[in-house]
Amino acid sequence: MADMLTARFLDRRTIRKAYAVVRNVVPGMTATRWTQFVRPQLGARSPDWPRGVMTIQNTAGYILSLFAFEVRADLHDSRIFCMDHIMIPNVPGRARLWASTIGAAERLAEMNGCDAIWAEFGGGAGNSEEELLLSLERSGHVPTGIRAYRRLAVRSGHAGDGGDGVTGSGGGLCDA
Repeated sequence: MADMLTARFLDRRTIRKAYAVVRNVVPGMTATRWTQFVRPQLGARSPDWPRGVMTIQNTAGYILSLFAFEVRADLHDSRIFCMDHIMIPNVPGRARLWASTIGAAERLAEMNGCDAIWAEFGGGAGNSEEELLLSLERSGHVPTGIRAYRRLAVRSGHAGDGGDGVTGSGGGLCDA
């Protein structure tokens, strides 16, 4: 009989357990960087606009896949379920892991009254991105829109006038 898979929220006690999956998918990721990323994802937020990290675990409690999620307001759909940082290692049974992962996302979206799901992946998924896109399409998702990525040059300091007329406001927002 196949091992039963269960969706469970990641919490502060299980951050280290999840690192093995993250490291498998993104080999250069350090435990420190993973922890710095995931802790704010688990912080308290309005129950009307939840966010967090969902894991898929086997009966022994091993984390086999995970994704970050957030419920957001949207211009076109009133509420959307956004999932990203999808981590599904290339292991036997990956199709089953994918189905459990997308199923957990769909259940969370329904529970939160969302009209749509945005699924985003990249930045570490490597050659498996095409496979993930095909899996999304088989699950009924339609590729839509365009998303571009550009890494910015690292400058000393984070705020101030970089000579382009954009100044930092100190609160993370900029006046342009």
